[in-house]
Amino acid sequence: MNLLHKTSAISFYKIHSGFVAFKRRIREELGATASEVNLEDVMNDDDLYSFYRNGDSPDFVAATIGGSMVD
Repeated sequence: MNLLHKTSAISFYKIHSGFVAFKRRIREELGATASEVNLEDVMNDDDLYSFYRNGDSPDFVAATIGGSMVD
């Protein structure tokens, strides 16, 4: 049972660290645009996590956020 606990902790770390990298990449993409959109102002972690779990690319998410800011 203890081994299962360690595996789930490792899995959680991998998922969490992947999400952090995903979020960082979106911030970089948004920062590269002329409008300089702040990610935390337009989207919360729950919404971003749904994009992450769907397998959407950070470029797609950044374009979606940037496009919604233009409208």
